[in-house]
Amino acid sequence: MTIQELQDQVLQLSVEDRWQLVNTVLASLQKETHCALMEPDPAFPDIAFRSDAENSWVPVVHGTSIHVRTVVMAATEWDWSTEQIAEEYGLSEAQVKAALVFYEAHGDEAAVAVTEQIPAPAPEKVAEKPIEAAKA
Repeated sequence: MTIQELQDQVLQLSVEDRWQLVNTVLASLQKETHCALMEPDPAFPDIAFRSDAENSWVPVVHGTSIHVRTVVMAATEWDWSTEQIAEEYGLSEAQVKAALVFYEAHGDEAAVAVTEQIPAPAPEKVAEKPIEAAKA
């Protein structure tokens, strides 16, 4: 469909529907533009940021929708190993370690985000101390 064909169809809509369309398109453009500004931190190339349901920026494993806090909770609350987390979430062990290191580097602010959103306990799995293992 060409722009002209689209314009012709839009002009057939009621004024109210056209305004709704304009607002929807503008909101989409604003979100895309804002998302484009949130590039990964060069110090943490495996971590990116996404807008969540509350329009807050949350750190995620780059290239995925896996939140850093999810990885951290699996490691600290559920006592999963780095290998278990990687397997469960389809990540590489390097990505898991990067998320844990990012969490440690951002201390209190990251800790608050994690403790505010602790989900129901996960199924039992054999554990090791993944944050210490990530440093090795």
